[in-house]
Amino acid sequence: MCSARSRGSERTVPQVIVGAYEDAATAIAALASAGGKRPAAVLPRAAVDDEARVRLRQAQVECLSTLDDGDLSEARRLAAALAEAEGWERADGAPSPAGQSEPGDVIGWYELRIGSGALTTDRPITRLHGSRRYIASFNLLGQARLNQACGDLLYRGLMDEGVALGEVFDVVVCSESKAVGMAQVVVECFGQDRYVVLRKGVKNYMPRHPRAPLVEEASSITTAGAQALVLDPLDWPLLEGRRVLLVDDVIATGGTARAARRLLERAGARVTAAATVLLKGPEPDLPRLVVLARPLL
Repeated sequence: MCSARSRGSERTVPQVIVGAYEDAATAIAALASAGGKRPAAVLPRAAVDDEARVRLRQAQVECLSTLDDGDLSEARRLAAALAEAEGWERADGAPSPAGQSEPGDVIGWYELRIGSGALTTDRPITRLHGSRRYIASFNLLGQARLNQACGDLLYRGLMDEGVALGEVFDVVVCSESKAVGMAQVVVECFGQDRYVVLRKGVKNYMPRHPRAPLVEEASSITTAGAQALVLDPLDWPLLEGRRVLLVDDVIATGGTARAARRLLERAGARVTAAATVLLKGPEPDLPRLVVLARPLL
């Protein structure tokens, strides 16, 4: 799924309905009457083979699974935990089994589908520390092929939406660190060499005179404590008077994206387009936002 928000429009996110089932066929039959809701099936890991994945995708049913040794009872426990934490509707009507995972434990897997299913990858489901919410961790660090595939898909999505170099933007900007490898792929696809990475802290090698590093406070649900975005003064000339394509791997609350936009405006740049692989929350106020996927977690 690749989409761009029209000016002044708001996307309605359908209610999720989730159930635990012994196999894909049972899940598809049970969720066939979801009635406009977003259906999700939790299966024992052993039931999630290639055929099951294809059938669930064709039926547009989200695929979640237990850990490797999980059975149907564990699938029910996982469905109940996610439904309670995320406010999802239960489809199977089964009572919640006793017991629950501790915060930080990997409790299952979520099949993430990017670009209308052109790319799929299983992501671990874990609870955020200090929160009742769960997340399917999308960490691009150390994954060359995943960075390449996401960057290629993001470039194609941008071109499909008419976000072209020289017409809409002049320079690509991302924030460190997980999006850097993917952003470099996007930059190379556009035939550019230089791009700007906003750092997460002031480094000793950054010049202080005649201009000091620009610092902007930011917030993120995946980072504990306060954080900030920093523009290295050596990168400042790349931004002054330029139009920016702001690229990220994940936008959740939009806190980092908003901070990046404020920082870039202080540097004399203007964000004219934005792109992210995943949008996990409400759409932030960013121009010409291109999104590849809106995952459950």
